[in-house]
Amino acid sequence: MPLPPALSDAEWNGVLHQKDGLAHLREEFGKLPFSSHAIAALLLYDQPFGFTDQDVQDETEVSEYCAVMAAQNRDAGDRATAAKFELLGGRHSERAAKIAALLPPMDGTA
Repeated sequence: MPLPPALSDAEWNGVLHQKDGLAHLREEFGKLPFSSHAIAALLLYDQPFGFTDQDVQDETEVSEYCAVMAAQNRDAGDRATAAKFELLGGRHSERAAKIAALLPPMDGTA
């Protein structure tokens, strides 16, 4: 079953046009003994819309594939395509790191 958007277009519009309200919400979360990064991780944990170790693995594998494709294209003299794969690979690698930072340790000894 597809996940519905977290907020409707109207809700996003309201939030994005009321920066003070968003700042107030963040300020309220700031009263907790966790950083906003930690709160995001806790709220996403074990939710159907959250991230998993599989997401990290998928992004890492795509990054590795892009590195192989970049090398092949570089070796074939196609620098433009190689550069595209390098850029995409870097983005997937960064995404994997961001997702991993939201997950508990893989060995479960949190």
